[in-house]
Amino acid sequence: MMCSKKNIAIIGGGPASSTLAIRLCRKGCKVVIFATPGRAPILVGESLVPMIVPMLQDLGVEAEVAAYSVYKPGACFTYNADEAFMFRFADMPKDFPSYSYNVPRVQFNATLLAAALQAGAKLIARNAQLLRVDDAGRIELDAESIQAAAGCWDGDKPDLIVDAAGRANLIGRLLNIPMQKGPRQDVALFAHVDRTELVDPGYVHNDRIDQGWCWRIPLPGRVSLGFVVPEAYALQQGETPERQYDHLLKTDTVLQRLAPDAQRVTEVLHFSNYQSISDKLCGENWVMLGDSGGFIDPVCSSGTLIAMTSAYKLADTLLADKPLAEYEAVTKRHLKAWFEIVGFYYNGRLMSSINVGQTLEDTIFNRWLFAWISGHVFRIFSGAAASHPFSLKVLRLLVTYGLKDQNPDVYKIK
Repeated sequence: MMCSKKNIAIIGGGPASSTLAIRLCRKGCKVVIFATPGRAPILVGESLVPMIVPMLQDLGVEAEVAAYSVYKPGACFTYNADEAFMFRFADMPKDFPSYSYNVPRVQFNATLLAAALQAGAKLIARNAQLLRVDDAGRIELDAESIQAAAGCWDGDKPDLIVDAAGRANLIGRLLNIPMQKGPRQDVALFAHVDRTELVDPGYVHNDRIDQGWCWRIPLPGRVSLGFVVPEAYALQQGETPERQYDHLLKTDTVLQRLAPDAQRVTEVLHFSNYQSISDKLCGENWVMLGDSGGFIDPVCSSGTLIAMTSAYKLADTLLADKPLAEYEAVTKRHLKAWFEIVGFYYNGRLMSSINVGQTLEDTIFNRWLFAWISGHVFRIFSGAAASHPFSLKVLRLLVTYGLKDQNPDVYKIK
């Protein structure tokens, strides 16, 4: 192994943290994870895209994940009462997985963390504190954290500190690194309900509602139902997240049809700070991983994929002893690609172009053209936006020149 940074401290115990730890421990690195037991009964990011399946297989956890999850064969995007776009992953190009899973995230996180510990990572159940060392941007762990990990590394301190603590953005806040925000000021209100109407019992459902959109993710015995709405609109619904959520559930005209009898069975979680990318993802002895460095709107279920993909890239970078800037460049490209895709969803151009394709005259050429374009669009929705840049180029052309006379505002997310 060529790696010069063999002693690793990871802050956070989510999927990105565990994935990185497994990959590094398999190659002999000394990895310590600082994480306290999760207290949230539910976590956002429950619908996995197909490109995660090969990772689950590589990490050796697919069978366990499948045992407590809902099999996910496809997705459904609802734009109007009588207009929905559905696709099955089995219809995608054959070099892609034909399925994925909807996962209870608390169990999913626990599965990956257990796999990391089995691979050799050490878990320190405490919140590590970070300290700034100098103006050059070096950081270090607090003395108590270093003492708690005594004997776990070759030496007293880690060679690299990885911030995988999510949108707390610990290193960014410590070093005052700016975050580039997206154009929307949305919040998410998220809970589980007992039931909703479902097109397919395994599909992830994305629905345009009166203001914003909602997701419906079937889980064992319940449905994850979350709203992504403009912040000002949420505040009009009530004084607390619970009141806002319950009011939207009963008064939104779309949800009156999709979830007329739904009853909330968990507390409501509230998230803000959507659509952001850190100006800098790495330094001399630190790096940001997963949501710490950037978070993209969950409309395409890309969050967990981005986190785990970035963990693979960081592991490859470290093990090959390449500059961290290489990891940073790839991760930023991935984040920006998803930013662009999410924008096509919000401005209505994505659904407008799909609608045009579905209404083309039935000719041999048009059937071939629709199948060819659909294959590239499916690649993106499967999670391959960054790894297949040609497919993204096809999508750009589609939403720019493929609308004919359709007004995309018909499908715009308010």
